[in-house]
Amino acid sequence: MFFSTGSPDLQGTACLFVSNATCTNIQFSYSIQPPSAHSDALTQDKLDRILDLLQDQHYAELHKLMGTMTIQEVASYLSKSVRTIERRIEKGLLKAAYKEGNADLFLKKEVVELYVHEYKKWPRQMP
Repeated sequence: MFFSTGSPDLQGTACLFVSNATCTNIQFSYSIQPPSAHSDALTQDKLDRILDLLQDQHYAELHKLMGTMTIQEVASYLSKSVRTIERRIEKGLLKAAYKEGNADLFLKKEVVELYVHEYKKWPRQMP
């Protein structure tokens, strides 16, 4: 086995790895070639486009969200304690939109934005 950028029997190809094994009356030869730069760039472009479309879809869903949540609902949705949510409020990551009696109410849109900030991904389910 040896690493090569082209062996005599594979002249003109750019192989990353070539192996020749010989035993009684049998010879094995194989090579692993790198993917072409063109197909790799094309694949990367397609993946970027798919991710952009998914991101646009998430933002569209986010802007359709209506309604509010209490701090207990926010904590449950984010799988955090109420005290942790209070700390996020103190840091300015979440603001109460309305006050109903003693309860603060938070916009669902802002809660999802906090989810994305916390977990670095979009939630599977909108609140």
